[in-house]
Amino acid sequence: MSSECSNFQECVSNVQFRNKSILDISSKLSEQTALLNRALVKSATYCGCISINAQKQIIDNNKSIDENRKCLKSHIEGRLCEKCKEKIEEEMGDVLYYLVSLCDALDLELDEVMKQKQKYIKTLGIYSLL
Repeated sequence: MSSECSNFQECVSNVQFRNKSILDISSKLSEQTALLNRALVKSATYCGCISINAQKQIIDNNKSIDENRKCLKSHIEGRLCEKCKEKIEEEMGDVLYYLVSLCDALDLELDEVMKQKQKYIKTLGIYSLL
């Protein structure tokens, strides 16, 4: 296991006290994901440091995958200000905390989950998430 993943998982395991139930962990993970989404939305709607300009992504079947990839956009314009960046990092950290708590409750190693997903992605390439 990578040392950072294992250290983080061990740290979470040592401090996890209140939400030991799988139901508590699962609901807290959902709640934290919603808070992360809210922080992202507030960066655009309240702060305004970024704007989201979503439009249909056009895939040209006559172009290669790499050529199409270069044309695809994130729909984000601007950059996060320091305050919004800190808030989103905080919320992402909380999502990671509850994801690792879920791993711990199910006796899974986050590093192994990541390795399996990476293997799957490498095997299937661009088709892995279709």
